[in-house]
Amino acid sequence: MVSSIVQTDVLVVGGGGAASRAAYEAKKAAPDLDVTIAVDGTWGATGSTVWVASETLGINAPFNAAGDGDSAEIFLQDIIETGLGVANHELSSLIAHESLARLSELIDLGVQFDQTDGKLRQRKLSGCTKARSLSQGGQTGVAIVAALKKAALNLGVNALEGIRVLDLIVQDGEVWGVKGIRKGEEIVILAKAVILGNGGAGALFPHNINHPSLRGDGYAMAYRAGATLTNLEFIQIGPGVVYPHMTFIIHSHMWNLLPRLRNGQGKEFLSDYLPEGVTREEVISLKSMSFPFSVRTNARYLDIAMSKEIMSGRGTEHGGILFDVNHVPEAELKNKAPITFKAFLDKGVNLCTDKVEIAPLVQSFNGGIRIDEHAFTGVPGLFAVGEASGGVHGADRPGGNNLADSQVFGFRGGQAAATLALNRPLKMDVKHVPEMASSEVEPQDLAPIREAIDQALMVVRHADRLKKLEQLIDDYRANLKQLNLKIDNFLTTTEAIMKSAMLREESRGIHYREDFPENRPDLNKPSLIRKGSDGMVAGWD
Repeated sequence: MVSSIVQTDVLVVGGGGAASRAAYEAKKAAPDLDVTIAVDGTWGATGSTVWVASETLGINAPFNAAGDGDSAEIFLQDIIETGLGVANHELSSLIAHESLARLSELIDLGVQFDQTDGKLRQRKLSGCTKARSLSQGGQTGVAIVAALKKAALNLGVNALEGIRVLDLIVQDGEVWGVKGIRKGEEIVILAKAVILGNGGAGALFPHNINHPSLRGDGYAMAYRAGATLTNLEFIQIGPGVVYPHMTFIIHSHMWNLLPRLRNGQGKEFLSDYLPEGVTREEVISLKSMSFPFSVRTNARYLDIAMSKEIMSGRGTEHGGILFDVNHVPEAELKNKAPITFKAFLDKGVNLCTDKVEIAPLVQSFNGGIRIDEHAFTGVPGLFAVGEASGGVHGADRPGGNNLADSQVFGFRGGQAAATLALNRPLKMDVKHVPEMASSEVEPQDLAPIREAIDQALMVVRHADRLKKLEQLIDDYRANLKQLNLKIDNFLTTTEAIMKSAMLREESRGIHYREDFPENRPDLNKPSLIRKGSDGMVAGWD
């Protein structure tokens, strides 16, 4: 039973950097429009943008503050080369050429990026040939969302918090709003334009570094509405902490300290996985410039080694690998990784004397709902921005580009949705909105599938494990007594990721198939998932 009905002109789903930018830009572009943002939780405290989990969080733009000759053209070249033939050139070009303007606007809104001697400080991250990443320590995303939220509210954007949106309202192939749950009751929001900015699907994975709201609902909703999903096999996975229990990734500075790695039996294992001529020191040093796993560099052997040890049952009791930098003087640790040192100390762990446990964790998705240059999905009335969208990134992406993407396409999507809403009369009557299926879920029922996800879709993938996951999904659907949108979203998104990974019988970027370890030139193209007459169809662009 519908307990609440809301009507608006532009609806933005999500509360992170992309959604916040889209809501702000839609209202700014058309002040007379009613613009509403629906957030799963509290705006400013949900989504991956505000998920503080590392020493620094970067956002790219070619300001050339380091004076190393950076430019939009060089930025574009880095995106295309890092994307390994899969990144969309047109969308990549927009990030390269428009990110500087979008970040300048953030500065005008009050975001205070780190400076040195009164000048913007830019760092070089993985996949970048120039120093183009700006940050505000580990609080970059928090600062961006806070500034955009304040600006959006000042313009008159409406905020609906505590809503989990589960489905789109579709009539005659067109989107006219959403259905969701708030405090256990169904809510319907009618809109002339809907922007999905509700993130990726990291929370589906047992081992992840994502906000719990990132369940892939947007992917499933858009798929059911007729949108195309693209490149879902490309998932950024990198080392993060599994014990003590905290949300934190291990990257950059910590790997430069050449940490010791041991399995659950106390054995140093990395050398067992290295080909002749590749040293342990080389691999660990390369990891400082390659947080997420990628076959692009020899840092891949570290991620593969950790994954294989854990999958083989030789991990720690918490499912990880022992990590320590006890050989590093305290002064050096505090100097080179102050946020990391303090984060662990707050958990009662002194990195100078204690070991921690790490494992590969899902960080973000490079793929998602396929969009064009205006963030349009191809389904009338529906747009997608940020991690919910796909096609912007390729088989790998430069570090710092996720946040840049959120601002460039949040800007474009917000403006495009406002333009549509100004000229699109609302045709859907709430009387014609079908009642939503039950949303009650017993999480333990999905435990076997989540375990299979962990085996099939993390760093090391193989057809045998992917097929086992496929069978579990098929069996679960066959025994499902009634449609349930939470479960259907979970299964649909998992199946789409699985089919994408099965389709790409090669290793490219952040997708590694143990049974197909080489790159195939004929697969130098995006993967696509569509809704067919007989179910889900996987194919190529």
